[in-house]
Amino acid sequence: MPAIALSLINVTKRYGATAILDGLSLGLFQGEKVGLIGRNGAGKSTLFRLLTGDETPDSGEVVITQGLRVARLSQEPHFAPGASIRQALEAALADHALLLARHQAIHETLHGATGQEEARLLDELQSVEHQVERWGWDLEPRLKAAATTWGLKDLEAEVESLSGGWRKRVALAQAWLKEPDVLVLDEPTNHLDPDQVEKLEAWLQAYGGALLLITHDRHLLDAVVTRMLELDEGALRSYEGGYSDYLLEKSDREFRESRLTEHMQNRLRREMAWLRRGAKARTRKSKLRIQEVLDLKDDVEDRTRLEIRQGLTFAAGGNRSDALIRAEGLRFAYPGGEELLGGLDLSLQRGMRIALLGPNGCGKSTLLKVLLGELEPTAGEAARHPKLATTTISQGRGELDGGRSILDNLAERASVVDTGNGTLLAHVYLTRFGFPVDQQARPAATLSGGERNRLLLAKAMLSPADLLVLDEPTNDLDIPTLQNLEEALLGFQGTLLLVSHDRFFLDQVATHTLAWNAAGTPRWELYEGAPSTVRSLREARAAAQEPPRAEALRSGPKAAAPRLRKPGLSQKEQRRLAEVEQAMEALHLQLTALDARLADPTAFLRSDSPGHQALREREAARAELEVLELAWLELEEKRQES
Repeated sequence: MPAIALSLINVTKRYGATAILDGLSLGLFQGEKVGLIGRNGAGKSTLFRLLTGDETPDSGEVVITQGLRVARLSQEPHFAPGASIRQALEAALADHALLLARHQAIHETLHGATGQEEARLLDELQSVEHQVERWGWDLEPRLKAAATTWGLKDLEAEVESLSGGWRKRVALAQAWLKEPDVLVLDEPTNHLDPDQVEKLEAWLQAYGGALLLITHDRHLLDAVVTRMLELDEGALRSYEGGYSDYLLEKSDREFRESRLTEHMQNRLRREMAWLRRGAKARTRKSKLRIQEVLDLKDDVEDRTRLEIRQGLTFAAGGNRSDALIRAEGLRFAYPGGEELLGGLDLSLQRGMRIALLGPNGCGKSTLLKVLLGELEPTAGEAARHPKLATTTISQGRGELDGGRSILDNLAERASVVDTGNGTLLAHVYLTRFGFPVDQQARPAATLSGGERNRLLLAKAMLSPADLLVLDEPTNDLDIPTLQNLEEALLGFQGTLLLVSHDRFFLDQVATHTLAWNAAGTPRWELYEGAPSTVRSLREARAAAQEPPRAEALRSGPKAAAPRLRKPGLSQKEQRRLAEVEQAMEALHLQLTALDARLADPTAFLRSDSPGHQALREREAARAELEVLELAWLELEEKRQES
């Protein structure tokens, strides 16, 4: 079994009376890749600061195995004031530079050493040389390799003058240079463009050390990690596999818990009726029963509160025109800058959900402003429907007034808001977005990035819109909020323009992709489908445009064509397909019967109730069905070849 690289042992961390982490224990093994997720405020960043040593636990221990090299990357990396990119990278190699200096010092001391001192120095010299040889005697090639890998061209540029995306690249290059045994990353994809996220993904896939990855990037989690941890109410729950495996296992657990909640609600109604009949707490038994009822009421209310946060919607406007914006020959360039649009033609139709895909600095936000009329094009025109209703969330979050309260930013001092499905008290509506009533008087300027984002989404959902424009709406949002946002956008009946670096989110939501083409004219190309399809579509188009290969045109005898497998299924495979389909049908019937048994509210009354056995049978049936579905898919694909 691999050795433990780092561990948290019964760690508790409080802020005031609130326990953010409560008796938490965690072990990360060497070579293991673990993803950590949780709601905003669950304690992920607190856990990260404990691992970096920036904070200490109130009780418990944080242990990192001695002798291991550790690299940590925070959400907002910090650098020495005035440091250049080169100096920042050199700082990452400080330990290696010390080894080189020590090697030089040992050589100088050896000239006058004799006897035991000489022997000791020679032993140390051998150890130092062994460590130096791992990275090499010259640091410059390592620095150049890091700069090339992460696209850092001007090594003399001051780091603090760079944008968030470029600072994140420098921090990743630092971690890469250290070749750490343990790597702890907190939201590493924030501010990175798609190409850099792919480089990060490739590095983490090849990385052989222990990895703890704190991120909301579900695509990255699925591609990299082998175990998922969910932090909730100060405790951790572990799931084997990547994000998709976590979703499957969690959905099964929530199904079981939903049955339990239904049973709890029925029991609560009976117990509350008992209390209302005037039960007197004269005996110890009565007191205990009353306390059980109150505890049960709190538990049911907590579960119900989580369910209330679901079902959020964007209201569509009343415009029924098919064409909302029509752009022809659209061009734009800032004074002294390069052309950003390249003569774009675009017809924005009702119902389209368009993702803008391109690297940082290519002009995504500028394109949105030109389409909306906030910037005048330098050539061409963008015609907008005269009754177009637009709701926008900009990347800078300028729609919020930092001096006003959360409640006033939402409702403009009104006590009631119209949700599109009826009216609701404003302070109740805000609780759906994670803002407790006792915190709604806080100034908006005190909100975190995720909180500001949630408040803007709450505000946007109150405004009926024909066109919804969201620039980086996923930044700083936790996964449950991202899932709610996805569902809301999928149910939106209007048109959507969307900018985000979250690949999973874009693939879930987008019906079309407007992709940047650095070498093309126009600079932006519209594709039907999600962003994940753009690369394959471009490769197919390039292959179709390639001239015939020269060797294919040469005259002369042709080589014998390879013998091709006859398409379709063999007789043996046909029998196997029929068997698989029959077994799948039987399992579906079994699962239907088990679900009916589990729907009985009495199924979980006791530890020996039949519901528990039914759950075990359902899990086994689901596992068997998944194996059969994979076999069926493979056979069906071969069958369709014929």
